[in-house]
Amino acid sequence: MRIWLALFFQISTIIHLQAQPKNEVVLSGRIISSNTNTEDVVVRNENSNTTTKTNQNGSFRIACKMGDVLHFSATHLETKRKKITLKEYESQTVFIEMTSKIIALDEVIITTNQAITAEKLHIIPENQKKYTPAERRLKTAGDFKPIHLLAILGGGMPLDPVINKISGRTKKLKKELEIEKKEKILERLKILYPNDYIQKKLSIPSKYIDAFRYFCIEDSTFVSHFTAGNQKLTALALSELAITFNKNILSEE
Repeated sequence: MRIWLALFFQISTIIHLQAQPKNEVVLSGRIISSNTNTEDVVVRNENSNTTTKTNQNGSFRIACKMGDVLHFSATHLETKRKKITLKEYESQTVFIEMTSKIIALDEVIITTNQAITAEKLHIIPENQKKYTPAERRLKTAGDFKPIHLLAILGGGMPLDPVINKISGRTKKLKKELEIEKKEKILERLKILYPNDYIQKKLSIPSKYIDAFRYFCIEDSTFVSHFTAGNQKLTALALSELAITFNKNILSEE
């Protein structure tokens, strides 16, 4: 009987000791996140209410017991809670994986105020002609006419047009303006009459499509109809130019 009583007390003592909470240890941990900063994450032991923060590497140290719950929070990370297991308690290490917090922004709609213009603000007069860069250069250079000689002698005309006439700058600027106009026509032609149209409707071989467009913008009749926006006459002029162009490439081949 005494043996059974002694055995009973030993078992009771073991159970009582196991039921008691483990001693407190200092746990070393680290925050892991693949795409964000892990510094200054607040680590709080919910059981003892002690807190600490992670360093620049995401590492931290905090006192805890087995079964304690650690709370992890940061403004840029999703909040996480972790209960310390026996394995983590015994190894005194823990790794916590955290994810970036998705912050929903309010929708921003950008609109342009059509009412505010340079004319409305009286910066420039209303309905003033708008010049392209080439047109502005030509306007500044001016053009020389024989009548200007009288104005020069009377002191009523600047010398720039005369100098430009002598240097040929005005002639060069006029040429640049013509090139600019042709480039604009060419860009519009590419948009309104794409490659498929020129190849299928006008029977222009694909390797000659760009050459055909340049051929068209050199034709004054076509340019006149095209810039005026007359679609019927433009289409007719294109057809006639396509016939001529195809004859030319056949003769060259």
